[in-house]
Amino acid sequence: MQLGAKMNIISFQGLPGAYSHLVCKKYYPDFKTLPCENFEDTFKAVEMKKADLAMIPIENSTAGRVADIHYLIQNTKLKIVAEHYQKVEHCLLSKKNTKLIDIKKIYSHEQAILQCRNTIKKYGIKTVNYLDTAGAAKLISESKDKSKAAIASSLAAEIYGLEIKKKQLQDKQNNTTRFLVFSKKSVEVSTKKKVRTTLVFKTKNVPAGLYMALGGFAKNGINLSRLESFFVNEQFKQSWFIVDVDCHPELKSFKKAITELKKYSLVINILGYYEAANLITKK
Repeated sequence: MQLGAKMNIISFQGLPGAYSHLVCKKYYPDFKTLPCENFEDTFKAVEMKKADLAMIPIENSTAGRVADIHYLIQNTKLKIVAEHYQKVEHCLLSKKNTKLIDIKKIYSHEQAILQCRNTIKKYGIKTVNYLDTAGAAKLISESKDKSKAAIASSLAAEIYGLEIKKKQLQDKQNNTTRFLVFSKKSVEVSTKKKVRTTLVFKTKNVPAGLYMALGGFAKNGINLSRLESFFVNEQFKQSWFIVDVDCHPELKSFKKAITELKKYSLVINILGYYEAANLITKK
């Protein structure tokens, strides 16, 4: 896929060793990586032309959606140009020569903790939410307290000089995170390929509004692989919806469905279209 990037820089949230960093290295090996403190800065790096692409985790098969992402996606002017599925294999990391029985607290991002909660319960170790997995690993590497450990990637263990006390810490072996890649411009994808289009919309406040709004997709034989609602106001009066449509936006069937959607929606924003990735459950 030609992305038209000139700088060959991809931004991600977290410190070096984060899972997003791992995915960047896997799918964009020729790109330099730009660590960002939060997701907002990750998007801004592309908006301000400090990076060509942004790698953003959207949802996990065990822990569900990633917090705050829907609001940021709804407001960004960037376009989705690719998706990737990554099997996430968590490791329990500690200072070298630390015994498992001596570990009393585990630090990590809340998503990682959720993905390992049942396994952690077996050990009876307390958990502490941290900004990101790689940051937790860095924290442990700088601490002299051997009773503290982190849940992070094997890459983080390598970067921060930690010992892997246990691999495959996640509750489910097919623990997978879906990532979306954002760019300032869309990328052309052939209509002959399996294409997915992501859009957000807000329905009119009428009875059966959502049912009527989505009716056009059913009438035109278009599958919705994802439908979620989320609020972007404090009153919780009206929902926004994010939809993944298994169809190329240039096809007549999609255009007919959008015409129907417009009748029952106040706002529609197509976030991008891209070649659908295969969900790989094996390493």
